Amino acid sequence: MFNLMKTEWKKVRLPVLLTTLLLTAAACSLTCTLDRSYRLWFRLDSWEIGTAFFALLFPLFVVIPVCWNLYYERKNHFLLYVLPRVRQKRYLTAKWTVHALCAFSILFIPLMLSAIAALYVNRPVLYENESFSHVLMETYTQAPLRYAFLLSLWKGIIGVLVMTFGFVLSMYVKNIFVILTGPFIYLILENFILSILQLPEYRLVVSFEPTSIADDAVTAGSVIVGPVLMVIVILASAFYLKRIKKVSVAEG
Repeated sequence: MFNLMKTEWKKVRLPVLLTTLLLTAAACSLTCTLDRSYRLWFRLDSWEIGTAFFALLFPLFVVIPVCWNLYYERKNHFLLYVLPRVRQKRYLTAKWTVHALCAFSILFIPLMLSAIAALYVNRPVLYENESFSHVLMETYTQAPLRYAFLLSLWKGIIGVLVMTFGFVLSMYVKNIFVILTGPFIYLILENFILSILQLPEYRLVVSFEPTSIADDAVTAGSVIVGPVLMVIVILASAFYLKRIKKVSVAEG
């Protein structure tokens, strides 16, 4: 398994490293510059401002650098040569594991490094405000590095979940555009539908970024429901494509 994972890493390492580097540079730069137009009360405020773009675009960040790989292996019939030598389940497990680690790193590393930049590099002017409120207020104000670590860790896990949706699509779908943008389109549609149903607190984006809605609207369901809905969509998509459409992973 380790040798398979090592081989899979070599296939995607360039786009993954490049994406991680660019996102880290962008997040750190924005964290240290955008806050000049805002009134800040705590040092980590600049981190939330500088990394706000992740909440909308993270499905593209975790899917595009890795999910193209399986699509092209199916398209050029590479799998027809590999699968007789390696069991399909073993091969796909190794590939998914590498892609999952890549997706996690693409989000966690830039977010964590930009949080460190906000706390130890950036020097914003801070104001006093007795009415300040925030999700996990005590941790955010008293242990900001721990708050940033836990939230970055959670965002990385959600990134793995979203990448898995793209991975499932890459196993069965022949359209590269659908594969690479499908999870992003899902995020937009889910966001729109739940807002129309007046259930905005259950959107996946709220689970990813709790500060995207009012603090008093965030509940345990806000953290859980979005990921659970995505798991259901992933399982339903896999079942439909494999059992009903009867698409084979090895098909070109």
